[in-house]
Amino acid sequence: MPQLAAIVIHCRDPYLMAPFWSQVTGLPVAAEDRIKLADRTLGPTESVLLRHPAGSGPDIWIAPAGDLPPVGRIHLDLVAEDDELAAVVAAGATVRHTLPRWTVLTDPEGHEFCLFRRH
Repeated sequence: MPQLAAIVIHCRDPYLMAPFWSQVTGLPVAAEDRIKLADRTLGPTESVLLRHPAGSGPDIWIAPAGDLPPVGRIHLDLVAEDDELAAVVAAGATVRHTLPRWTVLTDPEGHEFCLFRRH
């Protein structure tokens, strides 16, 4: 069976989105991409890699795309402690609505994602 290797998040501004998703997921930006983000030297179609240092779990690629459909391009479900919601909002997320077991949020470009409460 195929295995999940990566999640690709298409966006308008990888300089905005890569740091946001790095902070929210805890996955660091790859060293070579960290330099390009700091120097603002990404190529027009160049993606940014978020990868766990131990190589465990899927990678996340933040990929620029010129033509994007409205909201609904991706949907991630994350599991977090109750007190981590505030940190996600401080990173730039917006709460859309709260349900008994999870909160629906949007990232800075409007992608919806859910933050489930860890039991």
